[in-house]
Amino acid sequence: MVLYQLLKTISKGWKIILIISLVAMGASLVYSLTTVPQYRSQATFIIAPNKNLPSSRDVVSAFTALDTLKIFSTYTDIMKSDRVFEEAIKMIDLDDGELSKYSRTTEMNPESIILILTVEGPNPQTAAVLANEIGKYGIQYINAFFTVFEIDFLDPAVLVGIPFKPQTYRDLGIAAGIGLISGLLIVIVHEYLQTPISQFIQRFSLDTESSAFTKRHLEKSLVTMKAKGNRWPITFFLIKMKAYQDLSEILPGLSKKKILYEITKRLKGQLKGNDLVGRWDEYTFAIVLPNTPQKASTVIEKRLLQIFESPITFGVEDEEQVRMNPVIATTVSNNVEDFETFVFEAEEIVRDKEW
Repeated sequence: MVLYQLLKTISKGWKIILIISLVAMGASLVYSLTTVPQYRSQATFIIAPNKNLPSSRDVVSAFTALDTLKIFSTYTDIMKSDRVFEEAIKMIDLDDGELSKYSRTTEMNPESIILILTVEGPNPQTAAVLANEIGKYGIQYINAFFTVFEIDFLDPAVLVGIPFKPQTYRDLGIAAGIGLISGLLIVIVHEYLQTPISQFIQRFSLDTESSAFTKRHLEKSLVTMKAKGNRWPITFFLIKMKAYQDLSEILPGLSKKKILYEITKRLKGQLKGNDLVGRWDEYTFAIVLPNTPQKASTVIEKRLLQIFESPITFGVEDEEQVRMNPVIATTVSNNVEDFETFVFEAEEIVRDKEW
């Protein structure tokens, strides 16, 4: 039931969902067209024991240190230091304003002895040259101060022609997804906010087995009609299902629910406008008809008896049938004085007719 309501809500608001998705995609496209592309170049470096170490003991010590990898955090710090950067930019003809558009980061691969230098900026060629220049001066500086290990290029940075930001098609797909989800949420929330509070209250006023109103709800509705004073005459029907009373103790829950739901369905088929149908007690249903005169009640009572002439099917495969054999009582309240007794009179009539 909930899934059906969601699908119905979405089908009603598909235009809103489409518009929001298109707006999100349009915003993404504008961002892609107005954003300066950013390129990323990477140079990698390998660190290994110096092949010119003077003794085998030094080699063993070097490999022992290599196993810890702790020393190499110093190498990453040197590679991204300002001193190395200042040496590198001497070979590149860029002013300070242009250089500020480029960023550099270094990291050690935790599963190897590979150091990675990344440079990002608006010009792919400059990014590649800058990465290699930083790498060159970083190698010189590190190897000059540390003799146990030496560092060298593994893969120099190369020109990358595709920007990593923005990625138009990827961003459009993400924007479409965000727009779709946002549109769905907006449509669903709007639908539930638009639902009158009375409808929410009504949902809690329904009998779970029969889907008819509860007795409490009918009584509150009658009091409201009395207070308004513009619903006279009010006709009240009580309909006791004698056959259901005889069967209810032996029926499984699913069959009970099926029979009660069918009873409610047939009764609602005879209602209109502000008419109400509810479950008065376990075996009895009630109908409240505002603005319904006494002369119409006889006709309505006949119709209510007729709709239960055909049996109600139940069971797993609907192989069982039962006729309800209803007992009906009808009373009418034309004013406040009648109102105090007409429900009680209907209950008395039903008890008398049972016998």
